[in-house]
Amino acid sequence: MEVRNKTKGTVVASGAGHAKSFFSRLRGLLFTRTPRPLVIEAPSQSVEGTSIHMLFMLYPIDVVWADEEGLVVGTRERARPFSPKIFKPELPAKYVIELPVGTIMESGTEKGDRLSLL
Repeated sequence: MEVRNKTKGTVVASGAGHAKSFFSRLRGLLFTRTPRPLVIEAPSQSVEGTSIHMLFMLYPIDVVWADEEGLVVGTRERARPFSPKIFKPELPAKYVIELPVGTIMESGTEKGDRLSLL
């Protein structure tokens, strides 16, 4: 899967995994050793259904939340591993995009941008 920032004309992620099933969404990148892009698709648009935690994560990640139309509704750079904090978007989201650290800055992605997920 490829994620493009249509507003900035940049590629946010290419070759990203796509987690749609309950178990693949639950696992996310937990227990993996190397960061790779992953698009997690929630069954419905919400704040709680797209919140994440970093317990058991082995590395920091960047996170982008987007609604069902691809509008970026939240970002978090460098979410720290083993943090007990729950990270969630300010507005309801349909997609959680977990990315290697530095991706948000490199792609210039910010709240209000429009993404395409191909």
